[in-house]
Amino acid sequence: MTNKIKLFTDSAADVPLNYREKYQIDVVPLSIIFGETEFIDQVTLSIAEFWDRLINSDELPSTNQVNPHQFAEAFKPYLDDGYTILYVGLSAALSGTFQSANIAKQMLETENIYTFDSKSASLGETLLLITAGEMIEKGHNIEEIMVALEEQRSTSFGNITVDSLDHLVRGGRLSKAQAVVGGMLNIKPLIIVNPDGTIGAGEKIRSTKKALQTIVAKAKNTAVDFSKRRVGVLYTHGTDPKEFVQLVKTELQPLEILETLIGPVAGTHVGPSGVALFF
Repeated sequence: MTNKIKLFTDSAADVPLNYREKYQIDVVPLSIIFGETEFIDQVTLSIAEFWDRLINSDELPSTNQVNPHQFAEAFKPYLDDGYTILYVGLSAALSGTFQSANIAKQMLETENIYTFDSKSASLGETLLLITAGEMIEKGHNIEEIMVALEEQRSTSFGNITVDSLDHLVRGGRLSKAQAVVGGMLNIKPLIIVNPDGTIGAGEKIRSTKKALQTIVAKAKNTAVDFSKRRVGVLYTHGTDPKEFVQLVKTELQPLEILETLIGPVAGTHVGPSGVALFF
């Protein structure tokens, strides 16, 4: 087999287990910090344990990026076995994790590591990884895969509705000025993943139902051909996404809808209540 390409991502990606197994995607974990205790995401802290702590604890969590040595240790065995590595990562504008992967490449002194900035997070990363996995299966080379990922990223979309912007402000992802109306008068603020990979505050809408309808309307207004495009619905613990999934299915009629619970990295910044659409 000449097309030996190994896929990597970070634990911000929230890749569903079936896709991790199908495309043999290795996940390098970030850390989640509650108070004085640092956990390895989904290694020493499960998703269920994270949500239990977030909901029941007075301590607000924070995240810590993957360091270069973690990436180097993960990459090296595959390089030694003749693989080319493709790491699709959390937006460089949101975390130093992506830069750590690039430093690991320099440390390992190889040209056989390719890094791709998703300019997104969570299912925004996952959807790119699935495209890469499909192309590897079909025998495409790394250059062709990188071009396809760039094309997909150019039309990517991430909108999230939350009850409060407090967690994003505390995590430094939004300014207090951007968040000023959130949480008032039953307002449901939208969080937007910008094309440059930063996070911004979008419209502020007076009910969750209208917020979700707005997200779908915005998606429908893009030039994306959803019959050829997967979309992802992301939701927090205790949130029932069924109605939103049905709305997405009816209005967009996408190739496939991925549904997954928000993991600890995104959950740290989104907080206990939110629903998102990515493609």
